[in-house]
Amino acid sequence: MKAAQISLVVFVAILLYAFWRILPRRSDELSPAASAQRGRMASRPEHAADIRQLLGQMSDSLRVRLHSAGMALEMMLPTDPLPVLLDRSGMQEVFAHIVDLACRAMHTGSTLRVLGRVEGTHAVVNFMDAAPGAGEPRLARCFDAAGAATAARRGDGDTAASVALCTQIVSEHRGRIYAAPSPLGSLGITLRLPLQDAIGSVH
Repeated sequence: MKAAQISLVVFVAILLYAFWRILPRRSDELSPAASAQRGRMASRPEHAADIRQLLGQMSDSLRVRLHSAGMALEMMLPTDPLPVLLDRSGMQEVFAHIVDLACRAMHTGSTLRVLGRVEGTHAVVNFMDAAPGAGEPRLARCFDAAGAATAARRGDGDTAASVALCTQIVSEHRGRIYAAPSPLGSLGITLRLPLQDAIGSVH
């Protein structure tokens, strides 16, 4: 074999090795949060929608999921619209993850209360768990620092992944999701999205 041919073979081998080194790790080696985000495109909040109606349309499926875990759903939505710009599938994914978190975190016999309202220039939705007796609300702990630390210690990757995905999708909608006291006094998850008029029309 000529020297030029040998050099070419060596060069190609080096290129292949370098390419192999920069390939992403296998999905089973990824963190839970990274694995949860594989295969989804960024939400594009370009469609005007009434988030109150979106919650109402999903209420049956959410209720069935909670019922299977021995829990109930209570919706407290305003009569006036809550108009926001959103990606419907992305926001439905957020609601589904919150219900899954509720099924894992809340006590059997609890009720997931969903309260929607307008607050200034934002549509706000609170998710609160009403525990039987004097039980401590547990759902919001998934989103606070102490709850995240507890999940990490327990190796609860599913909870961490759900929280990370919800946070990402809501951030793409120019919003926030976090643990905070609700208007009813108990600690809950607060979802805050800008009203459509506050961010203008998307052309």
